[in-house]
Amino acid sequence: MTRKIVFLNLLFFLPILAVAQNLYSPKNHRLEAVLQKSLYSTDSFYHSSINLNSYELNPKLKKAREQRINDLSFAYKSWFGRKLFNENLVYLKGENYEFKIDPFVNLQLGREGETGNNLYLNSRGFGLSGKLGEMLTFSSSFFETQAIFPAYIDSWINQWNVAPQQGFTRNFGDNGHDFNMASGEINFKPNDIFIFTAGQGRNFFGEGYRSMLLSDASFNYPFFRIQTSFGRVKYVNLWAQMYDVRKQVAPDNIFLRKSLASHYLSIDITNRWNLSFFEAIILSDTLQNRRMDVSFYNPIIFYRPVEFSVGSNVGNALLGIASSYKLKKGLQVYSQFVLDEFTGSEFFAGTGYWGNKYGFQLGIKAYDLLGLEGLFARVEFNKASPYTYSHLVPLGNYAHYSQSLAHPWGANFEEYLLHFQYNYQRWEFEARFHFGSIGLDTAGSNWGSNIYLSYKTREQDYNNTTGQGVPAKLNYIGLRASYLLNPSSNLKLELGARIRKLDSSIENTSPISTTNSTYIYFGLRTEVFNQYYDF
Repeated sequence: MTRKIVFLNLLFFLPILAVAQNLYSPKNHRLEAVLQKSLYSTDSFYHSSINLNSYELNPKLKKAREQRINDLSFAYKSWFGRKLFNENLVYLKGENYEFKIDPFVNLQLGREGETGNNLYLNSRGFGLSGKLGEMLTFSSSFFETQAIFPAYIDSWINQWNVAPQQGFTRNFGDNGHDFNMASGEINFKPNDIFIFTAGQGRNFFGEGYRSMLLSDASFNYPFFRIQTSFGRVKYVNLWAQMYDVRKQVAPDNIFLRKSLASHYLSIDITNRWNLSFFEAIILSDTLQNRRMDVSFYNPIIFYRPVEFSVGSNVGNALLGIASSYKLKKGLQVYSQFVLDEFTGSEFFAGTGYWGNKYGFQLGIKAYDLLGLEGLFARVEFNKASPYTYSHLVPLGNYAHYSQSLAHPWGANFEEYLLHFQYNYQRWEFEARFHFGSIGLDTAGSNWGSNIYLSYKTREQDYNNTTGQGVPAKLNYIGLRASYLLNPSSNLKLELGARIRKLDSSIENTSPISTTNSTYIYFGLRTEVFNQYYDF
């Protein structure tokens, strides 16, 4: 039955899958591995750690994307050929406007080796984007999805009540899930200094595959953003509303609200060296009747004093610093450090004090590695100490929709990541390897991995080490080969495998499942945004 559903969708959508050269494109690691090499020149500076969703707002990326589409376009004269392989479905353009509409799909069939289950993903939707004059761009997209996931993802959904990155779920059939996701934003650029954005989506700060500051690993949220650029400085203000959707705090699907405010200041010291500063605060109120402090909306402020002024029970502040350096054209080293709480005397005494909560990232990435055009490689290390991103009151943690706003593993972990991608004409080959250690909890314990547990329930004040609790080794391998049907939309035929193995001495642990999975799949996908199943 599931095969019939997927193939009927294939037959329905195939004639109209000429999707657009969208002005809007959420963060996409695979596409960035192709387009962003133009940003890593030692002859000029560019704030590549700030990712905006509109190509109209990134002139270098817009030029690289247009060049890629022209290079890969086939010489079809027929309407059907052009629409299927080159052009957008609906395209209107005048002297002062541009408008595009496109269908989106993600149709997938696969089989999980451990369970012997046949799995599927049936996602349909649309995207529209456009511009009015030179100052206004806009976009909107919507996905409706039914799916049967691998066992470890299914276990995660049943525990946390959401599909990873994709929202609140409902039961579908015997073992399936039904969910939807809407995104959109409006950008107003009155001059070369300011860009004002209001939207429903995600944001990302950093150069890495992961971000220890703010990543796109959670669900969409409503936000307002101001970007200010002058000289070698770029400054971003971000305000957003987050939700806690856990069953125990939202039994009637009345989700508890909390608010995020953050600043990100990026300074290109030289054409090669960038230094960035980050701060954020989560303000929450379990009773949902406290008015927001006016200082929360100040665009130039240090949030740690705000946390004290509103009370530590409702404010959770983080500070961060990031740096990157271009060793040569197309080769960059990068790093991040985030500080949640810090007590200097305890830190330098080496006592393993629980209140020294921090995380950091080190990485290097290369475009056209070894002189081979189209070969991208990344090596990255990420670490978060126990209880990082958690809070005294769980509602005030650094999370949204049961998912971390930083690394999807939560805290109390170390991760080593290798990423290779090779693009040749319309062919794309990718291999990702994640090797890590994480300290898990048994029932009733809190060793610092689950950021939805109050740090008041910690097991000990001293002698805390990363990986404490139930030690586990988490290995994830993602292999994929795809053929790009339409470079304007990123529509691909894919064949891939995902191998996930978690070695632990105890089976019933949290916050992630100990279930192993070997999943082989084939699909047709309009690749719009990142999907993180590597947890």
